[in-house]
Order: sequence, then C-alpha cells, then structure tokens
Amino acid sequence: MRGDRTRQALVESAFEEIYMHGFRAASLNDIIKKAGCTKGSLYHHFADKHALGLAATAEFMGAHIKELWIAPLAETADPLTSIRTIIGHYAFGDVGHDPRLGCPFQNLTQEMAGIDEDFQNYFKNLFEAWRDALVDALKRGERNGTVRKGIDAESVATLIIASHQGVASMIKATQDEGVGHTATSAFFDYLDSLRP
Repeated sequence: MRGDRTRQALVESAFEEIYMHGFRAASLNDIIKKAGCTKGSLYHHFADKHALGLAATAEFMGAHIKELWIAPLAETADPLTSIRTIIGHYAFGDVGHDPRLGCPFQNLTQEMAGIDEDFQNYFKNLFEAWRDALVDALKRGERNGTVRKGIDAESVATLIIASHQGVASMIKATQDEGVGHTATSAFFDYLDSLRP
C-alpha cells in the first residue's frame, strides 16, 4: 500500500512538472521533493526519468483522452451531440487544466514525438485509439440515422482531432480563451452540417 502511494505521488508530481516545464526540462529533484520521497524510492519504482515520464504520460494524458473522449463515444447513439458536449467541456474550462498553458498531450507530443521513439509510439497508439473511437461512433450514427450517410468517417474524425488540437494551440499562443469560444461556435456549425 505504501509503495503504491509512493509510486502514485511520483507519477502525479512528474505529470505536474512535465506539464509546467516540458519533459526535458523537468527536474527529478523537484519531482522527488513534490512527491515527498527519496531518490531511492524513485529508482525502486522507475528505472530512470524516461520510464517515469512514460508512466506519467499514460496515467494522466492517456487516461484523460480515454475518460473525456473514448469512453463517452463508445456507446452513444448520437455522436454529434456527444462530441459537442466534449468540446464544450474544453471550451468552458471544465477539463482540469488551464487552457492558456496548452493541452498537456499536445505540449508533450510537440516536444518529444520527433526525438524519442518510445514517446512517439505511445502518442501514435493513443491518437489511433482516439480517432478509432470517433470513427466507430460516427459510423454508428450513420447506421442509426443521427449522422448523415456517406460521410468519410476517418477524414471527419481526423479533422475533429486536428481542429481541437489547433484551437488548444491558438489559446496557448494568444493567451486568450476567447479564441476557443469563437472556434467552438464555428465548429458546432460544422458538426450540425453532418446531421441528416
């Protein structure tokens, strides 16, 4: 039990440190201090900073995408309404992080995808799971009449993710959450165009 709590504290501290400073600039000493443990505890649970970073990515960023995107889309009969609801959570700050700091997933993919194969593979697999959840939901919507027939579900799913990530980038670049509200309105119009 104590070991589990220590591991969880390390992963949580690592996620916060990586989100605020990036993976490469993240300080192991600061992570250990925030977690309230020792270097020995860190190396008992993780071989190195790289292993800790991958664990933090999976347990926070991966879990976030699964909870906010993949799970709600898994059974919905009306995916366009579900997607609107999900995007609304982001647009109005109901996702547990300050949008002006950027999307944690996007920040880390931009930093690490081109330079680290393990991170790249994780991001690729998570992106594919995210896109597949959207594709499956959109096709289900076509079958039950809540999505217009004949759309290219894979292209639409990719556009949804790319638009979402692009807006997150613009909010971070401008430090203006209003960008998200404006984009959300236009994005909702696009989603409505996919209805029968």
